[in-house]
Amino acid sequence: MSSTISNSLLYQAILFGADCVREKKEELNRINVFPVVDNDTGSNLAHTMLHIINQSKLHEWIRSTLRDIAHVALIGARGNSGAIFSQYLSGFYARSLEKSEIAIHELSQYFEEAYTRAYQALEKPVEGTILTLMRAWSASLKESLHESKPFMDHFDAALANIKTSLEETRTTLKENRQLGVVDAGALAFYYFIEGFVQVMTGRKSGFIQPERTILTAVLEDHIHHFAETAEIPYRYCTEILFESDRIDIEVLKSTCKSLGDSLLISSADNLHRIHIHTNEPWKIVHLTAEYGQIIEQKADDMVMQNLLAGPFEKKTACVTDSIADLPQSYLFEKQVHQIPLNVMIEDVTYLDKRTIDRSFLYDHLDQASSAQLNVEQIIQFLEPILAHYENVVILTVSSEMSGTHQRFKEALKRLDPNGSKTALIDTLVNSGAQGLLVRRAVQMIEDGLPFSQLVMRLEDLKRRAKILVSVLDIEPMARSGRVSEKIGDLLIKLKFKPLVTIDRQGKGTIRGIAFSDRKNWKNLIRAIRRKDIEEYSIVHADSEEKALQLKEEMIRMTGKEPLYITDISSVVTLFAGKGSIAAAFIESDKKNEGDSSCNT
Repeated sequence: MSSTISNSLLYQAILFGADCVREKKEELNRINVFPVVDNDTGSNLAHTMLHIINQSKLHEWIRSTLRDIAHVALIGARGNSGAIFSQYLSGFYARSLEKSEIAIHELSQYFEEAYTRAYQALEKPVEGTILTLMRAWSASLKESLHESKPFMDHFDAALANIKTSLEETRTTLKENRQLGVVDAGALAFYYFIEGFVQVMTGRKSGFIQPERTILTAVLEDHIHHFAETAEIPYRYCTEILFESDRIDIEVLKSTCKSLGDSLLISSADNLHRIHIHTNEPWKIVHLTAEYGQIIEQKADDMVMQNLLAGPFEKKTACVTDSIADLPQSYLFEKQVHQIPLNVMIEDVTYLDKRTIDRSFLYDHLDQASSAQLNVEQIIQFLEPILAHYENVVILTVSSEMSGTHQRFKEALKRLDPNGSKTALIDTLVNSGAQGLLVRRAVQMIEDGLPFSQLVMRLEDLKRRAKILVSVLDIEPMARSGRVSEKIGDLLIKLKFKPLVTIDRQGKGTIRGIAFSDRKNWKNLIRAIRRKDIEEYSIVHADSEEKALQLKEEMIRMTGKEPLYITDISSVVTLFAGKGSIAAAFIESDKKNEGDSSCNT
């Protein structure tokens, strides 16, 4: 066998190692306990590795090939482990030269630089993790090269050494020691290097579907689902990929570290990725935007991920979209799974109720728009929920107001083609009214109602869910494209202040006309007074004082307290505007006239 490593051989070895990791996704998920039990290390690394496999290309020179792999890895990185791996590959690229082949001692230097880059990217490096294996591999290969032995024996000796280091991660961290498992990230790195070595030593000729071997029988005995729940001080695993030529990594680290933990900043040329666990993901987004152009962002709810990694507490899950307005405390307590919709501002996509805060939205309302979720986003969101629960009921915003319902339908054709596990309900409403239907669904689940009956009752109940929205600033609605520009300009000039509701087909319609705040308020109170209300909520857009005033009026009219008062979602605010306020309610169970005529 040749003692030099060609560009093509190195490329094939990296891809084969990546595929070995991808194949072990489920195994890695099951033993994922650090830094939190969220069963996603395998999924995150599989996403990262698949991106490398599908997107990277072989170039003429080693440096160009490694540059391509480093960039692709950074773009496709997911989670803490994915970010570390991407920075590791960035180190590989950083050390390389424009050559067509290299000697094994040069490759050893690549591994050394790769480990250094991965280590330095972390604000608080922790032993007993993937870093331990990265360092052990670099040191073992370097040490082996001091001895005179055949080319392939150097790789085999170093691989044997890191297997010992891998077993030691079983006892290094408390989380692994308690459950007797090796670190998931460390195991992933072992699989990567094992695949890499198989190609380097000629045991595998290149990137094909690998025939994998199990590390040890003992390891398989320790793979199981965890019943323990974790204390999670920072809720959102936040990642932001951005482009910048003017960045001081140390300054950015210093700024971000007070906002959470598990901070890692990885880079490849002018591409950078921040990974952090935080309770304020919007602050991380704002900080990043100051440095350059944000390409993508995510903020995964680790509390919900931890829940899905644990034992069954309920047979049925309730899923909705972020247009359903409910207090965050209620969503967390009742384990409602809410997918955030997209809000676009200045070419950056923000996640409703996750990475955008109210003050920023109000300051940029004239530049904001909504953007549809794609089917892949919904599939990624639903897959772990479907795996955990026997049944899932999904309540979406009215299909006449958003394409969200259709996207869910398309996703379920792939995930549950027979409809045996799921029920997709078009609520025909939005905002607080949608939120009230979600509350009723949760109550039925807690009462143990059979799934088929739950769905039937919700389909019947939704005809009684109503909302009345007082719109004081017509400009967002006028500029939304739902009316012509000419009519929109006229409505703004007239200071039109409508009372808006939703008809039985799920379409927005005007219930009352006004040209002053006072008349608009009268229209709202008059419309509410005519209703026989079973229960209600109040939602608003930066109008808390007005919301409290409406609460007092409604208590006088109904004799009932609101179930809750909360902010309107960012997406609804795009159309209802700042200062809007709404009464959402369930009417008493009797035939109602459904009059949608205008009251002047």
